[in-house]
Amino acid sequence: MTGGDGAPLETAAGTAESLSPREARQILEEALAMSAAEHTEVLLESRNASLTRFANNQIHQNVAARDHELVLRAIVGRRAGQASTNRLDSTALRQVADRALALARLSPEDPELPEPGAPAEAPSLDAFDPATAASAPEERAAAVAPLCGDSAARGLDASGAYEVRAVSLAYANSLGRFAHHSGTYAHFTCTVRTESSSGWVDRHRRDLRELDIERLGRIGIEKAERSRDPQGIEPGRYTVVLEPSAVAELVGFLVYLGLGAQAEQEGRSFLSGRMGQRITGERTVLADDPFHPGAMGTPFDHEGTPRRRVVLIENGIARAVVHDRRTARKAGVESTGHASPPPATEGPLPYSLVLGGGDSSVEEMIASTNRGILVTRFWYCRVVDPKQTLITGMTRDGTFLIEGGHVSRGLRNLRFNESVLDVLTRADAYGRVAEPTVFDFGHYAVVTPALRVPEFRFTGVSPF
Repeated sequence: MTGGDGAPLETAAGTAESLSPREARQILEEALAMSAAEHTEVLLESRNASLTRFANNQIHQNVAARDHELVLRAIVGRRAGQASTNRLDSTALRQVADRALALARLSPEDPELPEPGAPAEAPSLDAFDPATAASAPEERAAAVAPLCGDSAARGLDASGAYEVRAVSLAYANSLGRFAHHSGTYAHFTCTVRTESSSGWVDRHRRDLRELDIERLGRIGIEKAERSRDPQGIEPGRYTVVLEPSAVAELVGFLVYLGLGAQAEQEGRSFLSGRMGQRITGERTVLADDPFHPGAMGTPFDHEGTPRRRVVLIENGIARAVVHDRRTARKAGVESTGHASPPPATEGPLPYSLVLGGGDSSVEEMIASTNRGILVTRFWYCRVVDPKQTLITGMTRDGTFLIEGGHVSRGLRNLRFNESVLDVLTRADAYGRVAEPTVFDFGHYAVVTPALRVPEFRFTGVSPF
């Protein structure tokens, strides 16, 4: 339900409901009616988030926020203008429509500007969990409190956050296309510290009941305690067992390095000129799949185009990039439903990247490694060479030496320099369990298993 200004109301539990299809359609149709442009597109995103933060083994903050953004694009001939507002009353809708039209008339002509899409029905995607949307601070506090108590009793320091969101995305245009989607998202992250080490755990689910906070807290505590007094190791090439979060950090770079059609068409993608060629090991299957249960995807994109699963790398062979309406028009193909949020300067991107798994567990990978390194996660990663997918970064929050098939002791953090494609080429074991990682800065999810990779290149050791 909504208030008089169209904003979602707070429920008794403290979390706002998402906009229903009827409510979203009403707002979008009113915005369309306000526009005097030749063609008009309207996008409405709503987010209602609640967050419980804890630090020093104590819950110190419960916050809730609700926001929505309406983006209207006016098209006049080959010119387009765009304006946005977070007010949904009639006066604001009139103002945003007038601003977008004025900007369109002032803009230069764009010969590659696509027209809005005709009506199309997006596939259904069951992604909304009422219990998650209605999560109350008391419920989240009750889940986090035992972890804080256990950490304090062991002389450790736990900090982190437990967040839930209810979101909705709606699109309409002047040709009659309309699409609406509601979803929920739950996220728990925790870092546990000792005087000389740290452990980390991070999980994402649509349903908060799938987050076992007590078990996840124990993982963070165990990593912190097992990595006490870490020792250094000589830089060099080692067999590594990469937990899913570490794999996701690497694979996620491929999103911006060239899996979108704009990068490929401009010749700056690592796939440019390599379509149909082998670029990784033959076990690699990488797809954009918004319907994968861990992918947090939506059934349509920010142009209202139905999404579909796109196989990007098939058994090591480069097969495809994802398209929006602009790049599809240029390539003479149909959009795959991967338009980015406005202003979409990066072009179409895969927002639900899924790396195919295998039949191994992390424990089996460790047991089959005579000498190697177990990596919990990477951080502070940067691109060195985009065409070669060369990345540098550091390990963090749980790096361990493997000796004789067992984790023997904690290691000081290491710097690495590696090509993502080379890592996928050398990987000789894939995990059977895939975990989603959501990168909030880019609004995309990467679902990856653990990997075992020989000859992983470490170039330096940190003092901690």
